Amino acid sequence: MYNFKKLLLFILSSTSLLCGNTLLDLELDDLAGIEVDSTAATLTRTPQKKIPASTTLITQKDIVESGARNLDELLDIYVPSFTYMYKIQGSQIGIRGIISDRNNKLLLLLNGRVMNIKAGDGGAITERWFSTLGDIKKITVINGPGSAIYGSGAIAGVISIETFSGKDREGIHVATKAGYNEEFYNLELSYGSEVTKNVFMYLYYGVDYYKGASENDAPHKFAFRLKGINENWSLPADTNLPFNTTNDSASRENAFRHKLHFQLENDNFTFWTRVTKSAQATPTLQGIYPFVTSANHSRLADTGSENQQITVFGEYRQDITKKLDLQYTLSYMRSDILINYYAKQIFEGADRSWGEDNIMAKVLLHYDISSRDKLAFGSEYNYNQFGRKADIGNADISRINNLAPNTEWNSNVLSFFGEYQTRVANNLILFAGGRVDKHKYSPWSLSPRVNFVYKFTPRDILKFNLSRSIRYSDDADLYAHELKEDTYADYEKIDTLELQYSKYQKKINFNCILFAKNHDVVAYNGSTRLIENIGNVKSYGVELELAYRFKKISFFASHTFTKLNSFNLKDKTTLKQNISASPKGYGNNLANWNNHITKMRLNYDFTSKLKWTNSLRIFWGMPGAVDMANYNKDLNIRAIQYSMPYYDENHTKAFEESIFFNTALIWNLNKKTLLTLHAYNLVGLFNEDLNKRNFFQRSSHYRDQAPSIAVGLKYKY
Repeated sequence: MYNFKKLLLFILSSTSLLCGNTLLDLELDDLAGIEVDSTAATLTRTPQKKIPASTTLITQKDIVESGARNLDELLDIYVPSFTYMYKIQGSQIGIRGIISDRNNKLLLLLNGRVMNIKAGDGGAITERWFSTLGDIKKITVINGPGSAIYGSGAIAGVISIETFSGKDREGIHVATKAGYNEEFYNLELSYGSEVTKNVFMYLYYGVDYYKGASENDAPHKFAFRLKGINENWSLPADTNLPFNTTNDSASRENAFRHKLHFQLENDNFTFWTRVTKSAQATPTLQGIYPFVTSANHSRLADTGSENQQITVFGEYRQDITKKLDLQYTLSYMRSDILINYYAKQIFEGADRSWGEDNIMAKVLLHYDISSRDKLAFGSEYNYNQFGRKADIGNADISRINNLAPNTEWNSNVLSFFGEYQTRVANNLILFAGGRVDKHKYSPWSLSPRVNFVYKFTPRDILKFNLSRSIRYSDDADLYAHELKEDTYADYEKIDTLELQYSKYQKKINFNCILFAKNHDVVAYNGSTRLIENIGNVKSYGVELELAYRFKKISFFASHTFTKLNSFNLKDKTTLKQNISASPKGYGNNLANWNNHITKMRLNYDFTSKLKWTNSLRIFWGMPGAVDMANYNKDLNIRAIQYSMPYYDENHTKAFEESIFFNTALIWNLNKKTLLTLHAYNLVGLFNEDLNKRNFFQRSSHYRDQAPSIAVGLKYKY
């Protein structure tokens, strides 16, 4: 670490004069005036700044500036209320206090297609681990529920990725990047062209080799004394593990990760196919470490997840009249998943491995009734086949959650949805609509919403959003319930009220968002070891955003406050759950969340070709984790310290603030060549525990993320 610190400080001091870029050419008021139609968070086409939801837009320029090494890190930098925590299925992501142990409360879309794993232990896991992000044109994040538009699962939010096409990414593009200390290497190649008149082709391939950061640079720590069961050893609280596990952020077993995308399109037709193969090494569960002995600790390096997807997508828009069009969509997706939970010499037969197949068909009608009124409605059908043997790994059986090995079954979902947009007055727009869904193993569910967008001056906009969103349980849980009970399982629902005020001035943009949620939660019950209705959670919060540009300086800041209002357990005797300890009289906070999150970015153009970028994220601590740990200590069940938060006296460091600071130099050598130098997690050079990131549910287990650097080159032929 000491040698790396000297090297990093030398590089930064040697290159501090090479700063600046022209990535932000437009003033903020110019950007605010752009009236580009979008369908993010709507069915009817709507100007970007009048979208009836709180959204964050991230462009390819933002990706380059951030130097983000995967999608989670990118969203962590740019989305005000976003964060992630470690867990064996892959990092768990959350927005505004809603985070799950399966990533099944967010939807991840690619070019409008839901990419979520559906059976179990998955959710939004694909696309998120690649360091190769050069195929992404933009990402729109909906910072809140969105089932009325996107369907079941959009409880916490929606991550919508749009890739480049041959129309907007012409020519040959080559990019490569290498990281030190958190070690990785990647290569990206793309080609876009007009193959015939008004028909565009785009081909992209990305591959990375991600070794990550070793135990020495990214150590594991626990907030309590860890005691060996099979050998007489112990580890004091807040000290490094004496043996190696997985490298931080590494690909599982150092496997190469691949991404291949091919797209054809014209004005009315889009066809794309995508193949991804990804893997992430993730440390095992907190309770496994006491079983580790000197003979078997090396097996911990195998834990983590792999996934593979093949997707084919076609969409055609039929223009019936100038005001009326029909959009037809047909898609097939094949997914394979492998999760290795435990060291193989400690627990045999606990891995998960299966395949699933999805066919999706959709018809959507757009009708511009008049200059003031728009209508959209449609229907979607999904057919799912589960339980075949996975095409990755070497397992000879299929195993999903609590179902018997080699169980195969199918499900289907029929959906109807619609939206009406009307300009009630010259400065007032009303959106009203909703969606109904019928899953084979769950009853009909309704996701209604109503939104008002009021522009009371040319630079002041007020948005009022009221909606209900729903989520079915994972298909394996639904099927298991059907086999056991022969009745429909409960589905999850959340009612959300959001009020947003936006101010656009010449140099400054400002957003203030107030939100309140009433959430009937379906989640893991640690007492019954089932996925079921846990209880009702009421929460509220405020989100503030500021963007400022003056001459060569661009500054962006956000602060999000999220607070639990109440949590009522459905079964008062439940002892273990991962939401909050408040029903047991311990505080009134969410257990896996930082009540306060602050994020800032500062960019400076030294010259027209060289730019200096900086990002700072402060997570101000998790009082709810301390509450849960105090409850667990008082419960006085020895085993609970291995499955829930726990700490020894005066060892609360695990739950205190975390600070991440990155800085970078972006150098446009010429119109074809771009060089980048990024430095990450620099606070860790002075206090490594300020770079920590916790594990979901077992938040007394944390890992210090490594300070590191990366050098990149982009070239256009």
